[in-house]
Amino acid sequence: MKKRTITYLRCLPRNAGIALLSASFLSFCGVSQAQNQPATIYITTEYLFPLNVTDKDGGAIYGQSADKVHELFKRAQLPYQMNMMSWNRAIELARKNADTCVFSTAKIKERESWFQWIGPIATGNWSIFGSPEKLGKVNRLEDIKQASIGTEVGNVAVPYLTEKGFHVITSNESRTTFKNLALGRLEYAAAGDTHGRKVIAENQLDDKVVLLFSFNSSDYYLACNKQMDSKLIQTLTAKLKDMKNDGVFKAIDSKY
Repeated sequence: MKKRTITYLRCLPRNAGIALLSASFLSFCGVSQAQNQPATIYITTEYLFPLNVTDKDGGAIYGQSADKVHELFKRAQLPYQMNMMSWNRAIELARKNADTCVFSTAKIKERESWFQWIGPIATGNWSIFGSPEKLGKVNRLEDIKQASIGTEVGNVAVPYLTEKGFHVITSNESRTTFKNLALGRLEYAAAGDTHGRKVIAENQLDDKVVLLFSFNSSDYYLACNKQMDSKLIQTLTAKLKDMKNDGVFKAIDSKY
């Protein structure tokens, strides 16, 4: 409320008396100033170590990608709000709502027309996880053609594996997938290599689940709604280029 009062007073003519000001004039001033304020950008993401991470108490979002997005919006001087949720919800909100972006998003063919793309901001490997006794015996996708492969809803591996004829079973969270794998309800799981190892460690599954092999890699982007102002996209793209040129981008990578 205090901010709004200050904003309104800046609209007033220098010699205007408060008693002479009509309610309509004050309202006009408020609308005029509001129109000059950039809209808040809503940013959605998922927990994906080490790219997008939050502490157990649900505090600040940080990570190899998240730190870059924070720096990007700071440099562009754009107001934003970042929230962590399931990947399926995160990407759907960015698809449907104007002034909304989602990261870390793999730019695959299926998604290309959905968004305006800024990046890449990170890279990652796609890997297959399974039981320790399969280590060294299962080394490629062709070895598990008839098997059940678990991953979370909306994961980039889902269309990739489905198109190749694999039997993919999805859950809402990576930890659910990995626990089902450990319990023998799934034969394999697909996930980012670093993220998968983190899920294994966090859920004490080291003796039951291991990384078997990697089968693909991708760049990750900040993907923004198609209706977002193209000038904002250009600004963010330019600021990301500045980050790469002045070494901040690489410095963030080195932290993780």
